[in-house]
Amino acid sequence: MASIINPINSKVCKFCLAFMLLNLPIYAAFAKNALVIRGTNPSFDKIVKSLNDELESEVSLYEMMVKKGVTIKKIEDLFTQDPPKIVILIGNKAVNLYAKFQEKRTVEKFPPAIAIAALFVDTFVDKLENTTAIRYEIPAVISAVAMRTILGIPVKKLGVIHRDWMSDIIEENRRFCKAEGIELIAIKLPNKARKMEEHVKNALNQLNKQVDALWILNDNALLTSNALLKAWLPSRAKSKLPAIVGIRQFLTKIPLGSFAIVPDHYGLGEQAAGIVFEIMENNWQLANIEIQQPVSVNKFISTANLDKKGINYLPAKLNQVDEIIK
Repeated sequence: MASIINPINSKVCKFCLAFMLLNLPIYAAFAKNALVIRGTNPSFDKIVKSLNDELESEVSLYEMMVKKGVTIKKIEDLFTQDPPKIVILIGNKAVNLYAKFQEKRTVEKFPPAIAIAALFVDTFVDKLENTTAIRYEIPAVISAVAMRTILGIPVKKLGVIHRDWMSDIIEENRRFCKAEGIELIAIKLPNKARKMEEHVKNALNQLNKQVDALWILNDNALLTSNALLKAWLPSRAKSKLPAIVGIRQFLTKIPLGSFAIVPDHYGLGEQAAGIVFEIMENNWQLANIEIQQPVSVNKFISTANLDKKGINYLPAKLNQVDEIIK
């Protein structure tokens, strides 16, 4: 005989369940949750928005900001309250903090993780367990080919200054460039130096005589205030060479270059969401840890900087970029 449920008791049960769900943290109210550990950079907001747009109704996101004073204790608490199915790391600070969390080994098994918007992720992601990544840097050859198309002149020799620890990345880019008939001429500097600006200055003097264009890396140790004031800015002001930079600000506020091709942050979120779906379909197991290239980019060109240097370009080709800085 079927049991008869008292309608009043049924309503009370539903009310209690709703009350419990409302009072749970958002990340604990869903079985399929993703912990997003991110830096405070406002540009990361686009990545998170894209993740939310793509994963809506499938996976709930809980954001943890890596602000001053935040320690691995915060991650430990979140894992204790409700272990996430997946972790998404946005920015170098987030990756570094999660690495410290893994080193302490407060959990037996780490969930799959995806690192995005972190500079030079190739050099450290393999030290993280169960983690894959999307590169933040665009290969030099992509920018060099776009630049020579717009300038309408050959770019046969591309110069770059790098520190010793980046040698593997430089060699990979050298192979890519060679396939397009471009020789990548690199000057290697020490990882640490008392007066790095002097090393940068000397390297620039050499490259200015050898190459057709420069590729300027986003390496903070080579772009200190001293290095900018004493080496980069004076050299770039005198040089007639076009330069590729990694951020838009180096076309405007700090005019080091004329071309920039950077990852599209909303596109990074979409790409990361695609990896999340693959992991979800594989029963939350990370099958492929191969690092991906960003598939969506934004192209910028400063015709103002080109004009100042007297560098000609083909106006008909400017429709190939996303933004023209005049």
